[in-house]
Amino acid sequence: MATEYPPESAADRQARIDSARARVRALQPVEGDLAFRRRTETIIEWTADAGRNDTILDCGSGYGFTLRMLLDLTDAKVVGLEYQAERIAESQQMLGTSPRLTLVQGDAMALPFADNAFSHVVCSEVLEHLPDDGAAMREMFRVLKPGGLLVVTVPCESFPFGWDPPNWILGKISSRQLKGERPWSGIWYGHQRLYSKPGLADLAKASGFTVEEVRGLSHYSPPFAHLVFYGIGKPLIQRGWVPATLRKQADRRVEAAPPPSGVTALAMRVLESIDAPNDAPDIDNRKDSFVSIAIRARKPDGDAHA
Repeated sequence: MATEYPPESAADRQARIDSARARVRALQPVEGDLAFRRRTETIIEWTADAGRNDTILDCGSGYGFTLRMLLDLTDAKVVGLEYQAERIAESQQMLGTSPRLTLVQGDAMALPFADNAFSHVVCSEVLEHLPDDGAAMREMFRVLKPGGLLVVTVPCESFPFGWDPPNWILGKISSRQLKGERPWSGIWYGHQRLYSKPGLADLAKASGFTVEEVRGLSHYSPPFAHLVFYGIGKPLIQRGWVPATLRKQADRRVEAAPPPSGVTALAMRVLESIDAPNDAPDIDNRKDSFVSIAIRARKPDGDAHA
């Protein structure tokens, strides 16, 4: 599928990418999952036009990591919508009180907001968990203002071997996958489906959106990355079973993490060297397997119906 771009020179596009990349990496000097960081960079890049009079909905805000980036790196008001009450509570504890932040418990497939309420909607790594992703897409279309921007990221069905070798091999030799919510479930952890570029674009178009760009994110990754980061690393950090200094440096909930040092600095240099080829401007044209897919789509101007 050919990627669709708005009218923009290659130099302007690259400058936009570089600016978002630099801002996110300055705020996030330590991040083991560089695929997550790249998703955040893309979200910040595509919401960079959001100003003080705009409101961004983070649809499926989870523990608040994307909310934190949106608050720190845009001037807009931000609303976090999350289904699980305990995650709302954790987000509130992490982010504190701000006149720019509102947290709401609710269902992405039946959003508790009025028509045409938001200038931007972000939905990162959420659709794959939902029983009806089409309903969620239609709801996001409804609550966006005419001309409003949608940013979605989802896991890619053509994921690279290194990200999840067991499921990659199983996908080549059978239709079986390691699903469920177990440490070894890999890219299928808690997911109803994975996506292709055409499939995600068609889902957006079927709800009325005009697709502006579809982008693959993160082809290169460390071996067994998903298992190491989420099956092993995340539980160890959550249970406090790693040294306090390392835990603080790796914790996304820390507002101003200290610069990496010691073992952490060494680990980041190794991870950065593996991830660096993903910065290539033409990687989306040269590769066809990615950890995630991102889409930028717009509600047409003048389309104010639900």
